[in-house]
Amino acid sequence: MFLDLISKKEDQVKEFNMGDKIGYAFGDFGCAIFFTFVSSYLMVFYTDVLGVSAAAVAILFVIARVWDAIADVVMGVIVDKIGSTRHGKFRPYVVRFGLPLVIVGVLCFTLIPGLPENMKLPYAYVTYILFGMLYTAVNIPYGSLASVMSNDPDERTALSTFRNMGSMAANIFVMFFVPEVVFNAQGAVTAEGFILCAIILAIISTVSFFLNFRLTRERIVHKTNQNKKGLLSTLKMLLKNRAFIGVSVASFTMMGASLTITSLNVYIFKDYFNNTALTSLGGMVGMVASFCVIPFAGTIVKKIGKKEATVLGGAFATIIYGIMLIIPNLTAIAYIVLSFIAGLGTGLINTIIWALVSDVIDYQEYISGERNEGTVYSLYSLARKLAQAVSGGIGGVALSILGYKSGAAVQAASVGLGIKNMALGIAVFGYLLTTLILLFVYNLSKKRLAEVNNELAKKRVMV
Repeated sequence: MFLDLISKKEDQVKEFNMGDKIGYAFGDFGCAIFFTFVSSYLMVFYTDVLGVSAAAVAILFVIARVWDAIADVVMGVIVDKIGSTRHGKFRPYVVRFGLPLVIVGVLCFTLIPGLPENMKLPYAYVTYILFGMLYTAVNIPYGSLASVMSNDPDERTALSTFRNMGSMAANIFVMFFVPEVVFNAQGAVTAEGFILCAIILAIISTVSFFLNFRLTRERIVHKTNQNKKGLLSTLKMLLKNRAFIGVSVASFTMMGASLTITSLNVYIFKDYFNNTALTSLGGMVGMVASFCVIPFAGTIVKKIGKKEATVLGGAFATIIYGIMLIIPNLTAIAYIVLSFIAGLGTGLINTIIWALVSDVIDYQEYISGERNEGTVYSLYSLARKLAQAVSGGIGGVALSILGYKSGAAVQAASVGLGIKNMALGIAVFGYLLTTLILLFVYNLSKKRLAEVNNELAKKRVMV
């Protein structure tokens, strides 16, 4: 079999080590590098190369996102129903579907010579929706993988940290590499640039998926419950899982706040600060701050716990965004500096959040007696996708309410001020809600998590 050829010769499972962390980072790097390319540039390809109208693309994206939400849950159930193979329960999906994923990803950016005009939009529908389905087939098992690599809280924090590093590295790579390839000397996008870029990123993604499979190991084996309940029963039990509700709603509010301020960032610099030259710097400081937090996240978690660390990060970000909101005549430099400081708090949450999801999966087993990694993770992923959809709408609605004039060279001063206040106000409100939800709804404190892990340890078999 193909998996036998790329798996390690030794059959024994080694103790958790640096290879696991690096391999897990490669998994998200492989997913994120192509997903970011698609998210950032596919609309431009459709409108400027394939010749599809912006309105038609917008409808396509909405339909695809709705289908993605359904596909996430279906994939989670499939993974749980099929169970483990000798290569593990989750690792095989990453390589089995990783190669088809990037092949379809390349097709998304392919301008087929002689394709009739009336076939271009159907071609976009088929390739983009298929890409989303294959991405789900890779990403849902990959996200669930951390819960069976280790049950040690510190090791799970390390996996969450390295996953965040892989994602940020992918975003930075796409940010700097893709424009150099897809734009020509005159600043226009080209079909040749898109296909070349897609092929290069496909190769990088494929290698990353192989490294994820080779370097990681599934160490936690759970006994299969022959009388496993159906999806409806699992959903009912999830509604009783405070930890799941807490981390899902907190992620929704956190991402809603983060993505809204990101989408309005360009307007803040253009219409409030009247300084577009600093837009890129203003957009990058949060990512830089997250990198600065990574070396200290593990130490913070060891001292106070995962829940406690995310509450700390949320409260810190809320305070800094609040200061930014009330400062009169906020300058661009002050905005950038304070955004970096706020990013230390948001970066702490983003670094740890995936470890919380692994703990939620354990807690679901603790209260229900069943192991549903794929289903739990897919429903958590659904909450994040809903936040992406909502945040996109909030930005457009905010501009409309404030009287933003599309196509106008200069906006009224009140519009720029309104955009700045709206973005920062949403950030304050979103991160405040995130902090309160993590504090009062999410119930796996450091002490409680230790108790749950001790109870589960009696039922588990380590291999």
